[in-house]
Amino acid sequence: MYLILILTVVIVAGGVFFTVYTLTYNAMVNDIRDRAAGIKDFIIQNLYVDDFRDIGENTEDGVRASEHVHEVLGWLKGTSNLTRLYIAKENEAGELLMSLRVLNDPDSNYVPSGALLSDLRLSLREGVAVMGSGMYRNDHGGVYSIYWPVHDADQSIIGTVGMEFNANIVYTSLRQAAIYSLVLSAALLVLISIVAYLSMSRVTESTYKRLAYTDILTGYENRMAFEHKLRECGDLADQGKSITLIICDVNNLKVINDTIGHKAGDAYIKNTADLIAKNIGEGQPIYRIGGDEIASIIVGKRENEIEAIMQSLRNEKRSTYKNRPFSCACGAATFIKGTDETLRDTFKRADEAMYVEKKRQKGEANIR
Repeated sequence: MYLILILTVVIVAGGVFFTVYTLTYNAMVNDIRDRAAGIKDFIIQNLYVDDFRDIGENTEDGVRASEHVHEVLGWLKGTSNLTRLYIAKENEAGELLMSLRVLNDPDSNYVPSGALLSDLRLSLREGVAVMGSGMYRNDHGGVYSIYWPVHDADQSIIGTVGMEFNANIVYTSLRQAAIYSLVLSAALLVLISIVAYLSMSRVTESTYKRLAYTDILTGYENRMAFEHKLRECGDLADQGKSITLIICDVNNLKVINDTIGHKAGDAYIKNTADLIAKNIGEGQPIYRIGGDEIASIIVGKRENEIEAIMQSLRNEKRSTYKNRPFSCACGAATFIKGTDETLRDTFKRADEAMYVEKKRQKGEANIR
């Protein structure tokens, strides 16, 4: 009987541990893959085909391409757990050419090696996405790598976007799993310890996701969350659901930064974002997608409701910082089948409408 009890505890403990641990592991990996997809989309939207063709070349065009690539990759600095980001290609001799942007890491001479290099070359030569076929280790510990090929209009491979994420949390979990497997048969106390550990892991995962998608300055969601939501709403738009994008650009931020200081500028952005959120309405998420750009994705609103929101934003005069009234240029666009292929096209139209409004406002006052 005692032996059966021990075996039951061991089997139950092992089954619960394996099931919950696997779910946690998969959730973390899927989260990394979602963010990697957003990063890839962002890079492709902001780089030119010639950037991929010219990087690594010892020419004027090569230098210009590298500078532009570094600028675009630099915008992604601070993305949670992203440690290295680079554009790579092979020359005719099969030599690897890279434009490296090292994030949170002083090593500017980094070149992938071992399994990472094999995955990179596979993506370059076969034109396939290689999404973390395994957890690797390098000089920084655990690494989860994703390589995304980029094609030109003729579907020829012109390069690969390489991303390396810090996977030490996953490595730590794997190491602890090996230890637990040796002591699971000790008693019910081991089962309780494992359950407590798994509960902490789930809390960590939730916190990890929240930090990944939150803008630190405003407390609202960030560019990565916006890109993720945009992809989610693409299916809704195809199904005929009304999807509207509102883009707002904060006015006079440069003046405040130059005359009062960047701390005041940060407060101005935060307070402006709060007023935008109030005008757009409770329950409608807003996103800080750039230094002074705030966006919202509105689902299921009719045209008159969108116009009411825009009118409310135009009429807003409450103070944002030291008696400075709310001042934003805002543009909106609703997805139209036939006009827009994807919500990216809707975003461009909303952005253009915002710039038209910005130009109109400049004609009335000195706005920068």
